[in-house]
Amino acid sequence: MITAKIGEAKGVLSYLGAIGEAVCRSGCRLSEIYEIRIRAGRGVVLETTRGRIVTDITVGREEIGECIKSFCGHSLHSYEKELREGYITLKGGHRAGFCGTAVIKNGILDGVKDISCINIRIAKEVIGAGEALRDTVFDNGFRGLLLCGRPMSGKTTVLRDICRIIGDRHKLAIIDGRGEIAAIYEGVPQNNVGAFTDVLNGYGKAEGIETAIRALSPEYIACDEITGLGDCEKLCLDSGVKMIFTLHSGSIEQAKNTAAAKSGAISHIAFMGGRIGQITERAVI
Repeated sequence: MITAKIGEAKGVLSYLGAIGEAVCRSGCRLSEIYEIRIRAGRGVVLETTRGRIVTDITVGREEIGECIKSFCGHSLHSYEKELREGYITLKGGHRAGFCGTAVIKNGILDGVKDISCINIRIAKEVIGAGEALRDTVFDNGFRGLLLCGRPMSGKTTVLRDICRIIGDRHKLAIIDGRGEIAAIYEGVPQNNVGAFTDVLNGYGKAEGIETAIRALSPEYIACDEITGLGDCEKLCLDSGVKMIFTLHSGSIEQAKNTAAAKSGAISHIAFMGGRIGQITERAVI
């Protein structure tokens, strides 16, 4: 049975002050919102399960600045890394991404100023979303899984539930660089990620994987949005640790041609190409 938390957007709106109050008055069901886009000088846009709603709530740059301060708990210096990288993870695992004018120092992106757009992605914990892959991840021949699909296809939602399933039976380490899987708040996961799960919150993928293998003796490792990990894939393979990653991909054939798929550490690929979280294709490699 698949169940989802209701009212996830309500906690996000508390960060937005008058903008949040206006969204509440818009008549949209909060449980149906999965993205809130705030752009300077334009109407706030709500992406919902029923479609896109362009509201008559218009904001200025000053209000956007107040939102950013609210996301940081009015302590901007405590969020220097996140501000430089263009996103802030909120309580509950929601992610506020933003853009503006790049600040470049010595040829390297050092931060963002004149922020003009905020995109808030609402994290939804959907219990049961990973059940279709239960037999796959517990199969004797399983080495690793790539969950792939386009942006907003539900990869992280399915990954989160697979973590719950695995973590209730085996030792699992989650490398949660952006806080979207376990949603750690004051050291405690806000999402159900299993009884035998350790969460490396805020770690980079490579350093988190190495730390987990050397210090936590996991049987499985999970992380979101894999890029080139190089030696870490070999480290997992050599140590016998099973891997579960998500990957942005337009098709299952594209996923098969990635370095991760060819590393030998991956045995299964699942592609999400239908409604959010729906697995439409599978492959064994």
